[in-house]
Amino acid sequence: MIPMHAPALCAALLLLAACGSSNDSGGTGSSGGSHPGTRVADATVTGPITGGLHGHPLWDSWYDLGELGYVEEEYFISGSAKTYPATTSADYTTRIIVRRPADAARFNGTVLLDWVNVTAQFENAVDTLEAHQLFHRDGYAYVHVSAQAAGLCCVPELTPKLWDPLRYADLSHPGDDYSFDMLSQIAKAIRAPAGTAPMGNLKVQRIIAMGQSQSASRLYGYVTQVQRDADVIDGFLIHSGGGRTYDPAPAVPVIQLFSEAEASPEPPSQVPNYRAWEIAGSAHQNFWVGYHQVLGAGLRALGDLQRPASADETMHATAANYGEQVNPLQLVCIVAGTQFPMRYLVSSAIHHLDRWIRTGTAPPQGARFEFDGEALATDSYGNGLGGIRLPMVDVPVARSNATLCGLGGITLPFTDLELMSLYPTHADYYCQTKAATQRAMDQGFLLPADAEELLGRAMGAKNRWMVDGVPGC
Repeated sequence: MIPMHAPALCAALLLLAACGSSNDSGGTGSSGGSHPGTRVADATVTGPITGGLHGHPLWDSWYDLGELGYVEEEYFISGSAKTYPATTSADYTTRIIVRRPADAARFNGTVLLDWVNVTAQFENAVDTLEAHQLFHRDGYAYVHVSAQAAGLCCVPELTPKLWDPLRYADLSHPGDDYSFDMLSQIAKAIRAPAGTAPMGNLKVQRIIAMGQSQSASRLYGYVTQVQRDADVIDGFLIHSGGGRTYDPAPAVPVIQLFSEAEASPEPPSQVPNYRAWEIAGSAHQNFWVGYHQVLGAGLRALGDLQRPASADETMHATAANYGEQVNPLQLVCIVAGTQFPMRYLVSSAIHHLDRWIRTGTAPPQGARFEFDGEALATDSYGNGLGGIRLPMVDVPVARSNATLCGLGGITLPFTDLELMSLYPTHADYYCQTKAATQRAMDQGFLLPADAEELLGRAMGAKNRWMVDGVPGC
């Protein structure tokens, strides 16, 4: 049973995100694994951490990663971090949660550092939630990074220091002014450990840092102020946050995702090593993330036992709804968030970043949003015009608004009458979706595995039509 204070937790989890086309060459990328990080101090790694009141980390996986061939371990990272510009230094001890393939042969060589979001005054690994299917499918290692002070202390029950004061007694954060150097030291400890190796026997070849909203803004600061000095991270995914001006150009590949909530007529920089993707139909937060937070991570933090890995797939049945099925949660603003599948673009961006770093092959350039004066121009269904357009935007089954429900947006499925007027039979709808799916794949914005999932859901939506039709496409 959920304790009485769970509704407050659920509301906070869902409100976490409230916060505040380029050169054809795209830069040359980097082969990865060559950064000595000589200007970054060594940190001390302790772990794996065990024990405590709960016997597991706060915000560990709510489903069993062992069944998927992954090891999950928590480590403490200690050192002396400096500010930028370097005026003072301070001691710190923070923590990371490492998820890595148990079999070295499955590891693809890339480690993803998720600078977790702390806007709600506790930690939310947004991009891990968005792209965890990709991680497990393609053999990435991924790391929950507690970079900011608010994530460690002190909201009752939801930060490590108070959730488990026994396990986390040694954690000490000097303040966010030191977080950039802390991230650098964590990356160095993962790439070239001086002692305990958080990645075990895995050979780390590339490190990508990622973060959403407030975390994206922090990473933008890191890219523009720190990266050239530290040189320990190979690429960055900056998701729904941060500025859009890079002068000079980033030293390593950067992909930046802009939802409709961040739409601006100000053009992003057109410089090497940078891609800006403006994504029609998307909002700052979304239903997929909120659903996983409340019914997965949130319940685990409140005392649920870790569930079988199959529970994650079961959750996808509802969480992956892009409006093709009617669900009561679509009408509940606090639970919602647009059902636009931002996870597809996050996964695609990570895939392209990894390839960019490895081979120098730049990602596709996305079209810009269209504007009516200073405002984003929208179609009759509420979706932004221009930008990167996935099938559910060009072949809609729902009306979207990216700014209702705070920064979450909302998706309202079409009525049966609206649906039939657009697509008289399910076959009409499916064949148009299939064509749009192929177009998105050809453009490079939709990965094959995600296209397969999308078409499976489109086929499963036939219950909304009185006339099935036979897809001949």
